[in-house]
Amino acid sequence: MESESYERIMTAVGRGVPDRVPWFCYCHTPALPWLRYYSWEKSTRDGEELAKAYIAFLHELDYKMDLLKVTAWKAGMALQWGRKDRFVDNHEYPENVDVPVKETEDWRKLKVLDPKKELKESIRAVSILSREIGRRTPFIWSVHSPMMQALHGVSTPDRVYADMKSHPDALKEGLETITQTCIEMARAVVDEGATGISYGIGGGGEFWSRLNKSQFEEYGLHYDKKILAAVKDAPILMFHPCGKWKEDPQKSCGLMESGWFRQYPVNTIRWYDRQHTPLPVGKKIYGDIFCIAGGVDEQRTLRKGTPQEVESQVKEAIESAAEGGGFILTPGCTVLADTPLENINAMGRAVEKYGRYKR
Repeated sequence: MESESYERIMTAVGRGVPDRVPWFCYCHTPALPWLRYYSWEKSTRDGEELAKAYIAFLHELDYKMDLLKVTAWKAGMALQWGRKDRFVDNHEYPENVDVPVKETEDWRKLKVLDPKKELKESIRAVSILSREIGRRTPFIWSVHSPMMQALHGVSTPDRVYADMKSHPDALKEGLETITQTCIEMARAVVDEGATGISYGIGGGGEFWSRLNKSQFEEYGLHYDKKILAAVKDAPILMFHPCGKWKEDPQKSCGLMESGWFRQYPVNTIRWYDRQHTPLPVGKKIYGDIFCIAGGVDEQRTLRKGTPQEVESQVKEAIESAAEGGGFILTPGCTVLADTPLENINAMGRAVEKYGRYKR
Protein backbone atom coordinates (compact mmCIF):
# COMPACT_ATOMS: atom_id res chain seq x y z
CA MET A 1 0.00 0.00 0.00
CA GLU A 2 1.38 3.40 -0.96
CA SER A 3 1.78 6.16 1.62
CA GLU A 4 -0.33 9.31 1.87
CA SER A 5 2.65 11.32 0.64
CA TYR A 6 3.00 9.15 -2.45
CA GLU A 7 -0.69 9.38 -3.27
CA ARG A 8 -0.69 13.13 -2.70
CA ILE A 9 2.35 13.75 -4.90
CA MET A 10 1.21 11.47 -7.69
CA THR A 11 -2.25 13.05 -7.73
CA ALA A 12 -0.64 16.47 -8.13
CA VAL A 13 1.82 15.20 -10.76
CA GLY A 14 -1.18 13.84 -12.67
CA ARG A 15 -2.67 17.36 -12.50
CA GLY A 16 -5.35 16.22 -10.11
CA VAL A 17 -6.63 17.55 -6.79
CA PRO A 18 -5.15 15.80 -3.73
CA ASP A 19 -6.38 16.19 -0.15
CA ARG A 20 -3.94 19.07 0.37
CA VAL A 21 -1.14 20.84 -1.46
CA PRO A 22 2.00 18.66 -1.42
CA TRP A 23 5.30 20.31 -0.53
CA PHE A 24 9.02 19.73 -0.39
CA CYS A 25 12.23 21.64 0.19
CA TYR A 26 15.72 20.63 -0.91
CA CYS A 27 19.26 21.60 0.05
CA HIS A 28 22.84 20.43 -0.29
CA THR A 29 21.90 18.49 2.80
CA PRO A 30 25.28 17.13 4.00
CA ALA A 31 26.48 20.77 4.13
CA LEU A 32 23.73 22.02 6.47
CA PRO A 33 25.33 23.55 9.60
CA TRP A 34 22.34 22.63 11.74
CA LEU A 35 22.53 19.01 10.61
CA ARG A 36 25.68 17.92 12.36
CA TYR A 37 28.13 15.09 11.67
CA TYR A 38 27.76 14.88 7.88
CA SER A 39 30.44 15.79 5.36
CA TRP A 40 29.66 17.39 2.01
CA GLU A 41 33.03 16.25 0.70
CA LYS A 42 32.65 12.68 1.92
CA SER A 43 29.15 12.43 0.48
CA THR A 44 30.58 12.94 -3.04
CA ARG A 45 32.39 9.60 -2.77
CA ASP A 46 30.37 7.68 -0.15
CA GLY A 47 26.77 6.76 -0.94
CA GLU A 48 25.98 5.80 2.64
CA GLU A 49 27.07 9.23 3.88
CA LEU A 50 24.82 10.93 1.35
CA ALA A 51 21.81 8.74 2.10
CA LYS A 52 22.13 9.01 5.88
CA ALA A 53 22.35 12.80 5.68
CA TYR A 54 19.07 12.96 3.76
CA ILE A 55 17.36 10.59 6.17
CA ALA A 56 18.59 12.74 9.07
CA PHE A 57 17.22 15.83 7.28
CA LEU A 58 13.76 14.29 7.10
CA HIS A 59 13.88 13.36 10.78
CA GLU A 60 14.92 16.88 11.78
CA LEU A 61 11.84 18.54 10.29
CA ASP A 62 8.76 19.22 12.39
CA TYR A 63 6.47 18.68 9.39
CA LYS A 64 6.64 15.76 7.00
CA MET A 65 7.57 16.62 3.43
CA ASP A 66 5.68 14.81 0.68
CA LEU A 67 8.71 14.41 -1.58
CA LEU A 68 12.46 14.22 -1.11
CA LYS A 69 14.76 15.59 -3.80
CA VAL A 70 18.30 14.29 -3.48
CA THR A 71 20.65 17.04 -4.59
CA ALA A 72 24.11 15.55 -4.85
CA TRP A 73 27.04 17.74 -5.91
CA LYS A 74 26.27 18.83 -9.47
CA ALA A 75 29.85 18.09 -10.54
CA GLY A 76 29.68 14.54 -9.17
CA MET A 77 30.01 12.91 -12.58
CA ALA A 78 32.81 15.30 -13.54
CA LEU A 79 34.77 14.18 -10.48
CA GLN A 80 34.91 10.73 -12.08
CA TRP A 81 36.30 12.25 -15.27
CA GLY A 82 39.06 14.00 -13.36
CA ARG A 83 37.62 17.24 -11.97
CA LYS A 84 39.15 18.39 -8.69
CA ASP A 85 37.52 20.62 -6.10
CA ARG A 86 38.81 21.99 -2.80
CA PHE A 87 36.28 21.39 -0.03
CA VAL A 88 36.83 23.66 2.99
CA ASP A 89 34.79 23.86 6.22
CA ASN A 90 31.92 21.90 4.69
CA HIS A 91 31.01 24.84 2.44
CA GLU A 92 28.46 23.78 -0.14
CA TYR A 93 30.23 25.45 -3.09
CA PRO A 94 33.84 24.23 -3.09
CA GLU A 95 36.56 25.98 -5.02
CA ASN A 96 37.33 24.34 -8.34
CA VAL A 97 40.98 23.38 -8.78
CA ASP A 98 40.99 21.55 -12.11
CA VAL A 99 38.65 20.38 -14.88
CA PRO A 100 39.05 17.38 -17.19
CA VAL A 101 38.40 19.31 -20.40
CA LYS A 102 40.95 22.10 -20.70
CA GLU A 103 41.64 21.86 -24.44
CA THR A 104 39.42 21.04 -27.42
CA GLU A 105 40.81 17.54 -27.89
CA ASP A 106 39.92 16.67 -24.30
CA TRP A 107 36.22 16.34 -25.21
CA ARG A 108 37.08 13.21 -27.17
CA LYS A 109 38.89 11.67 -24.20
CA LEU A 110 35.74 11.42 -22.06
CA LYS A 111 34.42 7.89 -21.57
CA VAL A 112 30.88 6.82 -20.68
CA LEU A 113 30.66 6.18 -16.95
CA ASP A 114 29.15 2.95 -15.64
CA PRO A 115 26.59 3.21 -12.80
CA LYS A 116 27.84 -0.14 -11.49
CA LYS A 117 31.45 0.99 -11.43
CA GLU A 118 32.43 4.66 -11.47
CA LEU A 119 29.01 5.82 -10.22
CA LYS A 120 28.31 2.93 -7.86
CA GLU A 121 28.28 5.11 -4.72
CA SER A 122 25.42 7.16 -6.11
CA ILE A 123 23.49 3.98 -6.80
CA ARG A 124 24.28 2.79 -3.27
CA ALA A 125 22.73 6.00 -1.91
CA VAL A 126 19.58 5.36 -3.96
CA SER A 127 19.45 1.76 -2.74
CA ILE A 128 19.67 2.83 0.90
CA LEU A 129 17.03 5.52 0.49
CA SER A 130 14.73 3.12 -1.31
CA ARG A 131 15.07 0.60 1.49
CA GLU A 132 14.83 3.06 4.39
CA ILE A 133 12.23 5.63 3.28
CA GLY A 134 10.91 4.58 -0.11
CA ARG A 135 7.60 3.18 1.16
CA ARG A 136 6.88 6.34 3.19
CA THR A 137 8.42 9.22 1.25
CA PRO A 138 8.82 9.21 -2.53
CA PHE A 139 12.19 10.58 -3.65
CA ILE A 140 13.72 11.84 -6.87
CA TRP A 141 17.36 12.01 -7.90
CA SER A 142 18.91 15.10 -9.50
CA VAL A 143 20.32 14.68 -13.00
CA HIS A 144 22.03 17.69 -14.57
CA SER A 145 21.84 18.30 -18.30
CA PRO A 146 24.89 17.63 -20.47
CA MET A 147 25.25 21.30 -21.33
CA MET A 148 25.08 22.31 -17.67
CA GLN A 149 27.72 19.72 -16.81
CA ALA A 150 29.93 20.82 -19.68
CA LEU A 151 29.79 24.45 -18.57
CA HIS A 152 30.13 24.00 -14.83
CA GLY A 153 31.63 20.59 -14.16
CA VAL A 154 33.51 19.01 -17.00
CA SER A 155 34.90 22.25 -18.41
CA THR A 156 34.42 26.02 -18.24
CA PRO A 157 32.15 28.48 -20.07
CA ASP A 158 35.13 29.95 -21.93
CA ARG A 159 36.15 26.54 -23.30
CA VAL A 160 32.58 25.50 -24.17
CA TYR A 161 31.69 28.66 -26.05
CA ALA A 162 35.01 28.81 -27.85
CA ASP A 163 34.53 25.24 -29.07
CA MET A 164 30.90 25.88 -29.96
CA LYS A 165 32.16 28.55 -32.34
CA SER A 166 35.31 26.93 -33.69
CA HIS A 167 35.13 23.19 -32.96
CA PRO A 168 31.44 22.20 -32.65
CA ASP A 169 32.04 18.57 -33.64
CA ALA A 170 34.46 18.04 -30.76
CA LEU A 171 32.08 19.68 -28.28
CA LYS A 172 29.19 17.57 -29.53
CA GLU A 173 31.24 14.41 -29.13
CA GLY A 174 31.78 15.35 -25.48
CA LEU A 175 28.10 16.16 -25.03
CA GLU A 176 27.16 12.76 -26.48
CA THR A 177 29.39 11.04 -23.92
CA ILE A 178 27.87 13.03 -21.07
CA THR A 179 24.40 12.31 -22.45
CA GLN A 180 24.97 8.55 -22.55
CA THR A 181 26.31 8.66 -19.01
CA CYS A 182 23.19 10.55 -17.89
CA ILE A 183 20.98 8.00 -19.64
CA GLU A 184 22.69 5.09 -17.90
CA MET A 185 22.55 6.90 -14.55
CA ALA A 186 18.89 7.92 -14.85
CA ARG A 187 17.86 4.37 -15.75
CA ALA A 188 19.91 2.95 -12.89
CA VAL A 189 18.47 5.20 -10.18
CA VAL A 190 14.90 4.47 -11.28
CA ASP A 191 15.62 0.74 -11.44
CA GLU A 192 17.14 0.95 -7.94
CA GLY A 193 13.98 2.46 -6.45
CA ALA A 194 13.91 6.21 -7.00
CA THR A 195 10.42 7.51 -7.80
CA GLY A 196 11.85 9.56 -10.63
CA ILE A 197 14.35 12.23 -11.50
CA SER A 198 14.67 15.98 -11.28
CA TYR A 199 16.26 17.21 -14.48
CA GLY A 200 18.03 20.56 -14.27
CA ILE A 201 19.26 22.79 -17.06
CA GLY A 202 20.78 26.26 -16.94
CA GLY A 203 22.16 26.12 -13.40
CA GLY A 204 25.37 28.01 -12.75
CA GLY A 205 24.70 30.80 -15.24
CA GLU A 206 26.14 31.80 -18.61
CA PHE A 207 23.51 29.78 -20.42
CA TRP A 208 20.23 31.62 -21.02
CA SER A 209 22.11 34.86 -21.66
CA ARG A 210 24.65 33.38 -24.10
CA LEU A 211 22.58 31.37 -26.60
CA ASN A 212 19.75 31.96 -29.05
CA LYS A 213 16.74 29.71 -29.47
CA SER A 214 18.24 27.57 -32.23
CA GLN A 215 21.35 26.99 -30.11
CA PHE A 216 19.21 25.99 -27.13
CA GLU A 217 17.63 23.36 -29.34
CA GLU A 218 20.92 22.19 -30.84
CA TYR A 219 23.01 22.07 -27.66
CA GLY A 220 20.31 21.64 -25.04
CA LEU A 221 16.95 20.21 -26.05
CA HIS A 222 18.48 17.69 -28.48
CA TYR A 223 20.38 15.94 -25.69
CA ASP A 224 17.80 16.56 -22.95
CA LYS A 225 15.08 14.72 -24.85
CA LYS A 226 17.29 11.65 -25.27
CA ILE A 227 17.83 11.41 -21.51
CA LEU A 228 14.23 12.03 -20.54
CA ALA A 229 12.96 9.56 -23.16
CA ALA A 230 15.13 6.86 -21.60
CA VAL A 231 13.13 7.06 -18.35
CA LYS A 232 9.79 8.08 -19.81
CA ASP A 233 7.91 5.58 -17.64
CA ALA A 234 9.25 6.91 -14.33
CA PRO A 235 6.40 8.14 -12.10
CA ILE A 236 7.95 11.60 -11.64
CA LEU A 237 9.90 13.49 -14.28
CA MET A 238 10.46 16.98 -12.93
CA PHE A 239 12.07 19.56 -15.19
CA HIS A 240 13.86 22.58 -13.76
CA PRO A 241 14.87 25.42 -16.12
CA CYS A 242 17.18 26.96 -13.53
CA GLY A 243 17.77 30.68 -13.69
CA LYS A 244 18.37 33.59 -11.34
CA TRP A 245 19.14 37.28 -11.47
CA LYS A 246 20.36 38.03 -15.02
CA GLU A 247 20.10 34.39 -16.08
CA ASP A 248 16.42 34.21 -16.94
CA PRO A 249 14.97 31.96 -19.69
CA GLN A 250 12.13 34.43 -20.16
CA LYS A 251 14.02 37.74 -20.25
CA SER A 252 16.87 36.34 -22.32
CA CYS A 253 14.92 34.66 -25.14
CA GLY A 254 11.25 34.67 -24.17
CA LEU A 255 11.32 30.90 -23.74
CA MET A 256 9.13 30.56 -20.67
CA GLU A 257 6.10 32.52 -21.78
CA SER A 258 6.21 31.41 -25.41
CA GLY A 259 5.53 27.85 -24.21
CA TRP A 260 8.89 26.63 -25.54
CA PHE A 261 9.33 24.23 -22.63
CA ARG A 262 6.22 22.29 -23.66
CA GLN A 263 8.61 20.30 -25.87
CA TYR A 264 10.11 18.59 -22.83
CA PRO A 265 8.73 15.06 -22.19
CA VAL A 266 8.13 15.54 -18.45
CA ASN A 267 5.12 15.70 -16.15
CA THR A 268 6.24 18.49 -13.79
CA ILE A 269 7.96 21.86 -14.26
CA ARG A 270 9.60 23.93 -11.52
CA TRP A 271 11.24 27.33 -11.89
CA TYR A 272 12.30 30.41 -9.90
CA ASP A 273 8.88 32.04 -10.14
CA ARG A 274 9.52 34.74 -7.54
CA GLN A 275 12.24 36.28 -9.70
CA HIS A 276 10.93 35.40 -13.14
CA THR A 277 7.57 34.31 -14.59
CA PRO A 278 4.89 34.34 -11.83
CA LEU A 279 3.18 31.09 -10.89
CA PRO A 280 -0.30 31.99 -12.23
CA VAL A 281 1.19 32.93 -15.62
CA GLY A 282 3.21 29.72 -15.75
CA LYS A 283 0.19 27.63 -14.80
CA LYS A 284 -1.88 29.23 -17.54
CA ILE A 285 0.78 28.39 -20.14
CA TYR A 286 1.82 24.93 -18.93
CA GLY A 287 -0.86 23.73 -16.53
CA ASP A 288 -2.68 21.67 -19.14
CA ILE A 289 0.30 19.34 -19.63
CA PHE A 290 2.54 19.81 -16.56
CA CYS A 291 2.10 19.85 -12.83
CA ILE A 292 3.38 23.25 -11.66
CA ALA A 293 5.91 23.45 -8.80
CA GLY A 294 7.24 26.55 -7.05
CA GLY A 295 6.01 29.42 -4.93
CA VAL A 296 8.70 30.20 -2.35
CA ASP A 297 11.63 32.59 -2.76
CA GLU A 298 14.59 30.64 -1.38
CA GLN A 299 17.01 33.55 -1.72
CA ARG A 300 15.24 36.29 0.19
CA THR A 301 12.19 35.04 2.06
CA LEU A 302 13.27 31.54 3.05
CA ARG A 303 16.90 32.37 3.66
CA LYS A 304 16.66 35.84 5.20
CA GLY A 305 13.03 36.35 6.15
CA THR A 306 11.09 35.54 9.29
CA PRO A 307 8.88 32.47 9.77
CA GLN A 308 5.90 34.82 9.55
CA GLU A 309 7.09 36.10 6.16
CA VAL A 310 7.56 32.53 4.94
CA GLU A 311 4.03 31.66 6.05
CA SER A 312 2.63 34.70 4.26
CA GLN A 313 4.40 33.79 1.02
CA VAL A 314 3.22 30.17 1.19
CA LYS A 315 -0.35 31.37 1.69
CA GLU A 316 -0.04 33.71 -1.30
CA ALA A 317 1.40 30.97 -3.52
CA ILE A 318 -1.37 28.53 -2.61
CA GLU A 319 -4.06 31.14 -3.25
CA SER A 320 -2.57 32.04 -6.63
CA ALA A 321 -1.77 28.62 -8.07
CA ALA A 322 -3.32 25.71 -6.15
CA GLU A 323 -6.88 25.97 -7.43
CA GLY A 324 -7.78 22.98 -9.57
CA GLY A 325 -4.83 20.92 -8.34
CA GLY A 326 -1.74 20.10 -10.33
CA PHE A 327 0.41 22.15 -7.96
CA ILE A 328 3.34 21.40 -5.62
CA LEU A 329 4.70 24.01 -3.24
CA THR A 330 8.49 24.21 -3.28
CA PRO A 331 11.29 26.76 -3.38
CA GLY A 332 12.26 27.92 -6.86
CA CYS A 333 15.72 26.40 -6.59
CA THR A 334 18.19 24.86 -4.14
CA VAL A 335 17.89 26.20 -0.61
CA LEU A 336 21.27 27.46 0.60
CA ALA A 337 22.84 25.77 3.61
CA ASP A 338 22.61 28.83 5.88
CA THR A 339 18.81 28.90 5.63
CA PRO A 340 17.28 28.70 9.15
CA LEU A 341 15.60 25.43 10.04
CA GLU A 342 12.68 27.35 11.55
CA ASN A 343 11.90 28.83 8.12
CA ILE A 344 11.78 25.42 6.48
CA ASN A 345 9.47 24.27 9.26
CA ALA A 346 7.38 27.39 8.63
CA MET A 347 6.79 26.13 5.07
CA GLY A 348 5.41 22.85 6.34
CA ARG A 349 3.30 24.53 9.01
CA ALA A 350 1.81 26.96 6.47
CA VAL A 351 0.94 24.15 4.06
CA GLU A 352 -0.91 22.35 6.83
CA LYS A 353 -2.70 25.59 7.69
CA TYR A 354 -3.65 26.83 4.21
CA GLY A 355 -3.18 23.92 1.81
CA ARG A 356 -6.30 21.82 2.33
CA TYR A 357 -8.58 21.53 -0.67
CA LYS A 358 -12.29 22.01 -0.12
CA ARG A 359 -14.35 18.93 -0.80
